Amino acid sequence: MKYYKTTCKYGYSILGGRPPKLDTETNYIIAKQSKFFPYCVIIQRADGKSFFGENTWIVPADSMY
Repeated sequence: MKYYKTTCKYGYSILGGRPPKLDTETNYIIAKQSKFFPYCVIIQRADGKSFFGENTWIVPADSMY
């Protein structure tokens, strides 16, 4: 399994809510490609922990390194 970091501080907002905050210091895994945002991926923390109550985030694929 490959681990990534992200340059994003916030993920995309779903249903018009507040954008979910991301921890830029932790490792993430790419869970899958987003169906609704073709240039984005759905990520999860590699350690399985939540961050500010969130478990998954949608971010641009080019923000992952």
